[in-house]
Amino acid sequence: MGRVITVWGSPGSGKSMFSCILAKALTRDKRKAIIINAEISVPMLPVWLPEQIIQTNASVGQVLSSVEIDTSLVASHVTVLKSYPFIGLMGYSAGENPLSYPEIKYAMVLQLVNAAAKLVDFVILDCSSNMTNVFTPAAIESGDLVVRILTPDLKGVNYLKAHQPLLGDERFHYDRHTTFAGMARPFHALDEMGYIIGGWDGLLPYGKEIDRCATEGGMFQALRFCNPKYTASLNKVLEMLEQMESAEQTAKEAFEEEAADE
Repeated sequence: MGRVITVWGSPGSGKSMFSCILAKALTRDKRKAIIINAEISVPMLPVWLPEQIIQTNASVGQVLSSVEIDTSLVASHVTVLKSYPFIGLMGYSAGENPLSYPEIKYAMVLQLVNAAAKLVDFVILDCSSNMTNVFTPAAIESGDLVVRILTPDLKGVNYLKAHQPLLGDERFHYDRHTTFAGMARPFHALDEMGYIIGGWDGLLPYGKEIDRCATEGGMFQALRFCNPKYTASLNKVLEMLEQMESAEQTAKEAFEEEAADE
């Protein structure tokens, strides 16, 4: 099973950009990743791939509105990057809107994530800021590693305060989320905002080059423009994933030794 990384947080904090940068970093050694975005108010396939016309039958909405979700269904709805074939994308297509499909069911999101994790090494869940979109809470529940990105301002702080009670159930492992300050700029009161929320685990500073990649439809080119602070936060996530893999391998070896002794 592949690792599931969930990226959620306040509006405009750079969640989708971080998801793309993370996918590029994770697949440098030719491991495979799928990014899934189920925010239908802004269909992401034409944002990720503005130069490609992607038919609606490739939409994640087709999968989430199915009777049952399995690996073959998911695989048939993944759009692979032509320039980087180790990254697959799942999102809504151009022209789709909240009335295009029936309401998403929580259980179907869990099935989607589980099936995708059987196909690739990493599944990155790029969440909507809207908790009424059940994809977001289901993605947080599913994450092996959960990254919370907030703008370091009163909007970001109050977004977190408003949504914290919704994630109090232990299945959301709220206290184990890694928290980054997204779109951080020199004028932000980072220390003050960090004190209010309990501290930052890293910064994802705003950069003109990264912003240009987003506006020009080149989100998967942004990795090379990350400044040292952004790279440090990215590396923290990569290190945490490596530690998970190492712990899993150690546990597997211990189990095999114990079974051999018996």
